[in-house]
Amino acid sequence: MLKEMAAKEVDLATEAMAHAMKMAEEAQSKQQMLGDYRQDYIKNLNNLMETGIGAEAYRNFQNFFTKLDQAVIGQQEVVEFTKLQVQAQRELWQESQRKKLSYEVLSRRSDKQALKIEQKKDQKMMDEFAMRSSSARHSNHPIK
Repeated sequence: MLKEMAAKEVDLATEAMAHAMKMAEEAQSKQQMLGDYRQDYIKNLNNLMETGIGAEAYRNFQNFFTKLDQAVIGQQEVVEFTKLQVQAQRELWQESQRKKLSYEVLSRRSDKQALKIEQKKDQKMMDEFAMRSSSARHSNHPIK
């Protein structure tokens, strides 16, 4: 029963770790997308500056970059948080694996001990049977 509970715990921990890894991957992907988006806008701004850009349009770009940079920083925080979540879930998974393996070792020991006891019982029965057989043979043959 403990082994089954430990196996279920491992399964749940595996699912939680997979979910955390998926969230981390999505956060990383979103961060990359924001970075690429920012690079595209820098290229657009550079192109406009070469051909000429008005002060109002330049201020709009600057305001947009400020907001975009805040989004990038916020996403970096999300990435870091999801990495911590993955690490925490990995540690929980490892702990559940250790617990499961411990129960399996204890179960094998218990099974071995039960087998030894059963073998001793069988040996005792065989010895008793051999003694009875020997006694029966000796009592049927009187000594001359």
